[in-house]
Amino acid sequence: MSDAYEPLPVDWDGAVNAWRVRHGLWRMGRAEWLTEAGWDALAQDGVRSVVDVRLPQEVTRRETDPPVNVIPDAVERVHLPIEDHENQEFRELCFLYLDHPRYYNDAVRIFPDKVADALTALRERWDAGGVVVHCSAGRDRTGMLTALLLQLPDIPGGPASWEEQAAVYSAAVRGINEHHRTSGIKHPYESYQAPDVLEPALQDRLASLKSFLEEWPGERVAELMASRVWPGAGARTH
Repeated sequence: MSDAYEPLPVDWDGAVNAWRVRHGLWRMGRAEWLTEAGWDALAQDGVRSVVDVRLPQEVTRRETDPPVNVIPDAVERVHLPIEDHENQEFRELCFLYLDHPRYYNDAVRIFPDKVADALTALRERWDAGGVVVHCSAGRDRTGMLTALLLQLPDIPGGPASWEEQAAVYSAAVRGINEHHRTSGIKHPYESYQAPDVLEPALQDRLASLKSFLEEWPGERVAELMASRVWPGAGARTH
C-alpha cells in the first residue's frame, strides 16, 4: 500500500472517527458532532458535499451536540439512506450483525438500489470536488460504501489493494472505539474495548470484509451502479 493511500486522521473540530481515505474522499461519524469551526475547517479542506446514509429517524440533534447556526453555503448536504429497518428480511438476517461486515452482502442484496444510489452519489461528487460519507459511528454503513467505492477501477489512484482496504476499515473500528474511551457520554449499547478484546474481534471482521470484497470486485460494483437509473442529487438537507 502506498503511503499516499493510508487513512489519515482529520482534525475538524468536534468530528468523531473522521478520516481522509484518499485525496477528495473522507469518512466520519454523525455530522451533528461537528462544531461551526469544524464545518468551516471541513469546507476549507475542500469538501463540497456531505452524504449522510443514516435512516431518517437518526438525522436529529441531541442535547449533547454543539450548537451550529451556520453551515458553509459551499457545502451540499445529501441524505441517502441505504437501509430500511422496516424490511422484515433485513431485520431477521442482519440486526444481530450491524456492527460487522458479515451483514454487508445481505444488505446489498436486499437494498441494491439504495446502495447503488449512494455509490453513484459519492462517485460523482468525488469527481466534482471533495466528498464526505457518514453514518452514525462512521464504521459499518460508511465502511461498506467506502469499501465498495475503493473497488472501482476508474477511481482517482485506481482500485485499492487489500492492504489499503484493511487499513481503512481498521482505522474506523479503532477510531470509534477510541471515541467510546474518551467520550463522557455513554453509548446505549457499545462501550470501549481494550486492545486484547478489540484486536481479535477486528481480525474476525477483516476476514468477513475480505470475503465480501472477493464477491464484489470492481467490475461487479460498476455493474450494480450502472443497473440503476440515477434520478438526481438525492434528498438535500442544506
